[in-house]
Amino acid sequence: GVALVPLARLISVLVDQLSEHLGDRYSGVVSVGLGNLVELVVSITALTSGLDRLVVISIAGAVITNCLLVLGISTFVAGYQKQHVQINARSTSLQARQLMLSLLFLAVPTIFSLGKELNPTEGTNQLDNFAVYSLVVAVMILLYYVLSFVFQLGTHRSFFSRSKRQQCSANDDETRDSQQGIGAILIAMLVVSCAVVLVSDPLVETLEGLLNNSPLDELFIGLILLPLFGSTAEGVISIGAAAKGRMDLAITSTLESSGQLLMFVLPMLVLTGWAMGRFLDLRVPLMALGCTGFAVVTVHWITENNQLDWYEGIQLITLYAVVFFGTLLL
Repeated sequence: GVALVPLARLISVLVDQLSEHLGDRYSGVVSVGLGNLVELVVSITALTSGLDRLVVISIAGAVITNCLLVLGISTFVAGYQKQHVQINARSTSLQARQLMLSLLFLAVPTIFSLGKELNPTEGTNQLDNFAVYSLVVAVMILLYYVLSFVFQLGTHRSFFSRSKRQQCSANDDETRDSQQGIGAILIAMLVVSCAVVLVSDPLVETLEGLLNNSPLDELFIGLILLPLFGSTAEGVISIGAAAKGRMDLAITSTLESSGQLLMFVLPMLVLTGWAMGRFLDLRVPLMALGCTGFAVVTVHWITENNQLDWYEGIQLITLYAVVFFGTLLL
């Protein structure tokens, strides 16, 4: 897990260079996709090992870590340097709503499972009606997620563009150099991301032994411990951006990452599970769902006035500490 830190730092440097070409919004989207590659590969490996429940809990835990701990530290760092930090109203509002809606997408199957008195720890190897329902919902969520990019980068692109000054001053030679620079950066980011995946793979091999031979609860391992390593890239990117006064990039890296975990990574795990004969259900253990809900609501409440301060960062960190000690001690 510690080996992920220097690789995550390298990703943050590449993202910083990429943002000079694309702007905070678009470079944040790219960094999110590469950063969540770690969670996707780790989760697929865990799913292959039969750790179905831990997979779902760890996705929820990654959302909690991004929204509370990473965004909390980023907000504190940015707010400590400036009394009020202004954030992009349109993109932040959309990301917060997307995150809220993605949580509702998972809450509905969970409610159905509770109403039908289905046990979330059973049935992953059985092709039953709930497995089919989970597959249908996963496909719909993926389609909805794709349409969100059509909305942000296509039909309503102008609403989320922060500045067009670079477009006005660029000539043909500069555009060609910019495209070459972007290509080199993306290739470097892909190579580093593959290295992150290779380093993360041994992490999964220890999970089963940790669950069986340690006093740590499964909820603590999935909700707190594993996401601390998996969210390293987002943490370095977000906190580094906040330290430079680029809070829009920090918010994109955390909120967009969290939304992608719920709307892309988890549905993709459902589809991948079908190919492996592991029918992962789209239902989240009640405690994990509740803690994730608290995190999402808090982020939505803090960002709705389109400005942040250091005290709001403390609020996020404090709520994360409450979740941390609850899973550790109870």
